[in-house]
Formats: sequence, C-alpha cells, structure tokens
Amino acid sequence: MNVSTTIYQGLDALTLETDALRVVVIPGWGGKIASLYDRRRKREWLHVNPHLPYRLPTYGADYVRDFDAGGFDECFPNIGVGDYPTAPWQQVRLPDHGEVWSLPWAVEHGATHLTLSVHGVQLPYHLQKTITLRDNCLRCDYLLTNPTPFAMPFIWSSHPTFAVHPGMRLDIPATTVTVAGSLGAFPAAAGTTVSWPQIGAEDCSILPPTTAARAAKLFFTALHAGYAALIDPADDSSCTLRFDPTQTPHVGVWMNSGAWSGIPDVAPYYNLAVEPCIGADDRLADAYASGSAGMAPAFGERRWWLEMVCA
Repeated sequence: MNVSTTIYQGLDALTLETDALRVVVIPGWGGKIASLYDRRRKREWLHVNPHLPYRLPTYGADYVRDFDAGGFDECFPNIGVGDYPTAPWQQVRLPDHGEVWSLPWAVEHGATHLTLSVHGVQLPYHLQKTITLRDNCLRCDYLLTNPTPFAMPFIWSSHPTFAVHPGMRLDIPATTVTVAGSLGAFPAAAGTTVSWPQIGAEDCSILPPTTAARAAKLFFTALHAGYAALIDPADDSSCTLRFDPTQTPHVGVWMNSGAWSGIPDVAPYYNLAVEPCIGADDRLADAYASGSAGMAPAFGERRWWLEMVCA
C-alpha cells in the first residue's frame, strides 16, 4: 500500500494505492472515504453528488441538506436527530447523522496502514478507524473506547453511497426485510416486515428504472452470512462489503430511485447506500428500546471491522 498526500476537490486528502485500487481519504471531513476506484476496471464505485460542493463541515451541520456529497461517511453514535436514551446523558441532543462525520479526525501514518481517530463532543467516547489496503480489498478496523463508569448505547452505521444504474443487483443474504420508510410506489408499506428479495410481484434486489420515482429505507436484521454485494451484470463487476455478523448484525439500505434529493430546489436523483451497521434504526432511542443498539461497556471497548472488495 502506497500513501501520498493530495488535494481532492479542493481539500487536503490522502491517497492510498495498490495495483488494483485507489482510495482517497479526507481526515478533516470525518475521515470520509471520498473515492473507491477500481484501477483494473477503471470504475469509481462511490457516488459523487454534483449538487453539493466539497467543503469542510462544522459540528452539528445539516448533513442531508448541505453535506450529503457522496462517498463513505461514518455515522456514530446515532443517525437521526434525537435525545440520548440513558443516564447520565439524557439531556444530550445528538445531531443529524451523528457527531463524527462532521469532525476532523487525527491521522497517523504507518508502514502498512492508516489510523484515524476522533473524540466525542457531547459524549466522552474515543473512536478509532485503521485502514489497510491489500490488492483489491479495502479494510477498516474499528475500536470504540468508553472511559466512563456508565454503559454507553450507540448506533454505528457505515454510510457509503454508491454510483449505480438500473439493472444492477443487490445481493443480501436474507429472506426478510423491514421497511423503515418509503416514498412513491415502493411495493411495501413503511413499518412492515416482508419477504426478500421478492416483494409482491417484484424482485426488489434488481435496481429499477430511473423513472421509478420511489425510495425506501430498509433494515436487514436476520442475515445468513456476513456480506452485502452490489453486482453489475453489464460487465460482471462487483463491490462486496464483508463483515462479521456477530459484531455487525444489521445492514441498512437506502434505495433512492429518482424520488428524493433532500436539497432545496434540486430534482430527485438516483443512488444507493448499502450500510452494514450496529443498530437497526435511525434513531438511537428507538434502537435502544428495541434492543438492537450496540453497547460499549463501562470502562470497556468494542471492536468490529468492514471490508470492501472490488472485483
């Protein structure tokens, strides 16, 4: 793995390279992975939102309206805005998509890895991400440390948004899915758990036309294996997200097929987020109430990992 400094979209960044992959990381923007480029296939896997400029965020900024610019962000310790659910932090209001995406992360270069770390603002955690690149595999190893005498519930969600087109296939090893929310004519109602991939008369693992004008947030909670894959039958290329389902038991999916933009005066666009996660809800209070939230033990730590393999 070769590491070099660069300027990406006007921001200080680091480029990690092997013969197979080129990855761009922006430590000052939440440790964002801005680009995952397959050098052999000459394919950029991550979505870039043309409607939002690249600029460093401030803490508590509106993620959806101003900073959903694409790439792979980290959502922690929550996703949706809401109050923290347990003592002694019940009065803490957590911002949109969590704290860490909008914070600058410290960075250390190693001979074979890149280590980024950040401290919480309103909660006293420490989150570390170690990135390694080997051949066609990008790996992130996470370490969450809780230095307090109180157990700390959390949601962690990877948030890579992908550049996709109709006809691509989403392979998730599950037979059911919960629809957390939907827009347009998605074939299942919000709040229901339905079969997967066949929902009614439609195979929803195949990405629909750009004219579908629908979107849905889905949670997969009964996985048969630790992966989720995007496959393009046009050239048999794929990007597979691999993880340990005993550590990371859920996958969230945001399927936006021309129904949503979240940006004032911008027409709906087409993209997809595939999000291995800990916590099967966007609101931490709801995930804690349902028992799906992660838990960092008092004076303890949690570890998990995620790989992205391009083929």
